[in-house]
Amino acid sequence: MDGTYQVNHDWKKLANRIVKPQQTVLVIGTTDVGKSTFCRFLADSALAKGFKVACVDTDIGQSQIGPPTTIGIKSLAPDETSQSPAAQAPVSDSEQNRTENAIVFDGTADALYFVGDVSPQGHLLGLLAGTRLMIDSVRDTNTDFVVVDTTGYIHDPPAVILKQHKIELIRPDHLVCIGRSTELEQITACYSQQTWLNIHYLPPHRSARAKSSKARSRYRKNQFDTYFSNSDVQQLPFEQISAGRTPFFIGRIANEKELEILSRLSETEVYYAEWGNRTLCLIASKPLSKATVTHIKTYLSLTRVTVEVPAYFQRRLVGLIGSTGNTYAIGVIEDVDFQKRELSIRCPFSNMDDAANHACAIQFGNYQLK
Repeated sequence: MDGTYQVNHDWKKLANRIVKPQQTVLVIGTTDVGKSTFCRFLADSALAKGFKVACVDTDIGQSQIGPPTTIGIKSLAPDETSQSPAAQAPVSDSEQNRTENAIVFDGTADALYFVGDVSPQGHLLGLLAGTRLMIDSVRDTNTDFVVVDTTGYIHDPPAVILKQHKIELIRPDHLVCIGRSTELEQITACYSQQTWLNIHYLPPHRSARAKSSKARSRYRKNQFDTYFSNSDVQQLPFEQISAGRTPFFIGRIANEKELEILSRLSETEVYYAEWGNRTLCLIASKPLSKATVTHIKTYLSLTRVTVEVPAYFQRRLVGLIGSTGNTYAIGVIEDVDFQKRELSIRCPFSNMDDAANHACAIQFGNYQLK
């Protein structure tokens, strides 16, 4: 992303009203209306006024701060040698003005929360939890101005509920809605009479253009390629893995004799298995039929049997969690060796020592790199 964008009169007018100390701004709207660019403009405007700024990017599919699948924070301090002209340059007669030398997000983040997928659907709780944790971490610092970007997921009933819960969890001072007010009022109507929230509506940016699904996929691939461009692979033994968001690596590992019995019951080779409290999770050479799973449950008096195949691990993204409970990096599973019982995980060089020595937990994501 380059350091130029178009500023219009509506943006400048609103920025003059809301860019003040100790303010949090949440920006919502559908896809391709200029949300992320407007967030950059607000941050530039705040920096130009000498404020310390924090940008929180919750757009897990098209993230500018941190790799996709994550919520990222970028903290910015004013620099006298590179004051942004975004809030200072006059607006042209056409109500458009190209701003140069503005903030350029390079995909790196000061802090991350791993959601594990590029879509909010099916991950509403993780997205909300991560947003709140990131907002809390920002508010614990001496930041003057906070701007929060969001996904374009607004139309489905779950999307409306997601945005409303996000509003209530963040409790922003200002909610900026970009797009047609009629489609956004389903989210904002219940707050219209509440005095703690100031709601503002902006039309879509006139230079915004719809991106195709292929363009979005290319952007994600480029972001991942950049993130993992300086990386290496490490091996983690199964016994050292404490995992979350997966049924595996939380129970007792089955021994060779048990694997033989499970292979006979499954009528296919079982590479790996774990026992829980009347539960069984296993990796088989092929998917098992419902009848076979029911037979295993009945024969072994189990309440639940979870079956996956080796492809479950292939190129799956994982979050690496440190002793403080924070995501310090994401990794990708490159290989799984059931004989040696170890995972091969690629992560950035800068985090290799942490991953090898201080990863207290690994959170499994739903997203698998192609």
